[in-house]
Amino acid sequence: MSHLRTLTFTPSFVERESITHTSRTQFDNTGLAQYLSRASRPAYRFTLKLEALTKLQMNSLTAAHAYHQGGRSFLWDGAGYGSVDNFSLVGEGDDARREFFLGNRNVGAGSVAIQTFRPSSGVTSAWAASSANAWPYSLTGAAGVVTFANSSNTIPASGDDVNAQWGCNYRCHFEPDGIKVVNQWRGVYSVELVLTETAYTG
Repeated sequence: MSHLRTLTFTPSFVERESITHTSRTQFDNTGLAQYLSRASRPAYRFTLKLEALTKLQMNSLTAAHAYHQGGRSFLWDGAGYGSVDNFSLVGEGDDARREFFLGNRNVGAGSVAIQTFRPSSGVTSAWAASSANAWPYSLTGAAGVVTFANSSNTIPASGDDVNAQWGCNYRCHFEPDGIKVVNQWRGVYSVELVLTETAYTG
């Protein structure tokens, strides 16, 4: 089994595109349809531009691409997309649901903070990842899933917003045409990389 590598790029430009998997069901010939998300969260495609590279840097990038091609995945820190620094909505409580998907996979355990917000009263409650705490939760980092303990006082109440902060890595593949190299001036190169996030473990 090949070793999962972590690649670090320092791009001057990063574009992130969401890839959502949606199914559409048509109801007879009424013109009405139902849309269903087939995944718990979108995957992402990234276009990175690295400029003013030396020949040595360009060679390192093309060698990494040649080794991984499209068949080997790797972890990437996401540049500016590797963390959600403000509390952001990840779900809504219903007195029964215990599992909530964060916006990313491969989440670092020490990077997570959870709050619930009750719109009717404006009260915010912080939750701790500790079984000694009255409101514990646990994290499955690779899947990016937060699970609240199975107890009446540890499941988010109906109508409460579940908000989180987290940091993550992206498990990516190079796309088939995933690298472009330009010799801009003598000894100066630019490289464009296209990465696609995957849940695949190859």
